[in-house]
Amino acid sequence: MDATSLGELRPDDPSRIGRYRIEAKIGEGGMGAVYLGRDTGGRAVAVKVVRAELAGDRTFLARFHDEAANAQRVASFCTAQVLEHGEDLGMAYMVTEYIDGPSLLQHVSANGALSPGMLHGVAVGVAAALVAIHSAGLVHRDLKPSNVLLSISGPRVIDFGIARALDMASSHTRTGQVVGTPGWIAPEQITTQQVSPAVDVFAWGCLVAFAASGRNPFGQGSFQIMAARAVHADPEIGDLPPSLAGLVQASLRKDPAQRPSARDLLLALVGGAGEAAVTTELGEMWAAPPAGAPEVTRAADPSATSQDVPAPVPRPLPLPQPEPRTEPVYERRTDPPTAREYPPPPAPGRSRRGVFAASGAAVLLVAGVVAGAVYLAGRKSDGARNTAARAAAFPTAPMLVRIDTAPGWPTSCNADIGVYRPGDASAKTLVGGPSCDILPERSPDGRRLAFTRMDQRSGEAWVANADGSGARKVTGIVRGTRVTWSPDGSRLAYVGEKGGVRQIFTVAVDGGPATQLTTDDSLKDDPMWSSKGKLVFWSKRDADVEQIYTMDADRPGGAWTRLSRDGVRAVDPEWSPDGSKVAYVRGPATGSDIWIMNADGSGAHALTSGPARDMDPAWSGDGRWLAYVRGEVTDPVISAVRADGTGDRAVTPEGRVLGHPDWS
Repeated sequence: MDATSLGELRPDDPSRIGRYRIEAKIGEGGMGAVYLGRDTGGRAVAVKVVRAELAGDRTFLARFHDEAANAQRVASFCTAQVLEHGEDLGMAYMVTEYIDGPSLLQHVSANGALSPGMLHGVAVGVAAALVAIHSAGLVHRDLKPSNVLLSISGPRVIDFGIARALDMASSHTRTGQVVGTPGWIAPEQITTQQVSPAVDVFAWGCLVAFAASGRNPFGQGSFQIMAARAVHADPEIGDLPPSLAGLVQASLRKDPAQRPSARDLLLALVGGAGEAAVTTELGEMWAAPPAGAPEVTRAADPSATSQDVPAPVPRPLPLPQPEPRTEPVYERRTDPPTAREYPPPPAPGRSRRGVFAASGAAVLLVAGVVAGAVYLAGRKSDGARNTAARAAAFPTAPMLVRIDTAPGWPTSCNADIGVYRPGDASAKTLVGGPSCDILPERSPDGRRLAFTRMDQRSGEAWVANADGSGARKVTGIVRGTRVTWSPDGSRLAYVGEKGGVRQIFTVAVDGGPATQLTTDDSLKDDPMWSSKGKLVFWSKRDADVEQIYTMDADRPGGAWTRLSRDGVRAVDPEWSPDGSKVAYVRGPATGSDIWIMNADGSGAHALTSGPARDMDPAWSGDGRWLAYVRGEVTDPVISAVRADGTGDRAVTPEGRVLGHPDWS
């Protein structure tokens, strides 16, 4: 510890509070002062003393002690443990564990963005702290980089259990002010809607984006400008690793009901396990702040005020270079069909839009903000249109598609197999005619394609040359399901029926008997063969909803490995080209998103988000982009997004109805 980082005591500072000897001042802010103290046994502690104005408010004091008592119930894992609270010499105080290390704000200000290992450690540690805080029935309300300390043992969250007391005081003494820090508070805090644990999840997203880039995702500016951006503008999250980008985007959704919980974040980050896995993750990824980091030793942030704007980063980081692009960034979420459930009835429209119940003061605040920054509402900010220079360029490779030749999908099918190169005005038909041809899949060598042909009663697996010539039937399959190629292109896997039960089979493309791989009586579908020989598919074998499994395609009747672990509907799995990841559709059919996980099921996180259904993910050949379908049931739109969650855009040509992309 660098003693010069602590302030000397002044004559008006206490020398003792309760049973603690006060040695130095750590900091001071709107809530009060924080001191370095020692108990009778010599243990160092942090003592937070409430400022006199608040200490004279009996309503505040009652809330303060209630919240401090609640905070004592929070598990100390990844937090600064609250040891005790009380009043002495007319001062209200709270004592916490003393954490040795700089705050995240200080470290990033001095050293720039975190390394990938430290970034992941911060993401895991702060998520674990929020799980502990929320499990105790508390909401932090003011999570920010200065409230995360980087100790030798990992990140530790401080100052939980006091913001609510300050909120109570504000209703008596500071009417109309928002308690929290601009740039880190959620939209519903600004518009004075109900505060829930979702506000801490929003702050987590801001904090991780800041740690990765050194910049707040909503930029810098006055409280009013920052508030307007939080309510209306899209965050600029920078070039986050794929394992974090989707989670951060989901955490920064405007509607709190659409954000993941802290537990969701933690499970996604550590692969669905518990505290032991968190400990392992931190042990593997966390490194103590380097020697060059400022040796600031603290255990509480003295500032908890609406005007607490983070100090600017003194070491400017290079700004991302704009990526050349001409198309607009679309913000569409609709309800496309799925051939896997052919033909489903169109689902009624659904809105997850929360009820706006702002107070008069908040309405005036936001109205004034918007009047001064109206350009923020309704379109992307300039920063949101830029990505890092090293981001993956948009692929120019053509994709196989389903071409709807007449309206009516999915009640009636009028579809051809075609090829579409993004940017072209139209798609080219490869296999046409009066039949219903859907779900094209390119062979590994690119010389052939397979697709599903169906009528009102049955389905068939067909193959053709890459130009559409030589089309021929291979075998009968379950109507509306897809086929997939083996790594060497010699076999197809598909879903057929035996004894009235769907089973997975393989068959040689050039003919021969089929091999049955599964024998159980569960509903299953969507097999996909990886480049490493594994089949991925969904089944209801172990749950009431679809879950994703893998099995060895060369071991009929072999064991399955379950990948999805959260009990949420998961379908349409797609291997990445190298077989290291699986993209899939997660959530109810009326509001699903595209997610990604590792081949062993770990690291699951959202890639897209919104109130309606995204489906049919398809990897680009280099594994750096995914195409997917988004749109009305009768008017699907093929979109594309980088595997790190950035660059989301529509690629379907104007006026053309295309679906079922295959970009491999």
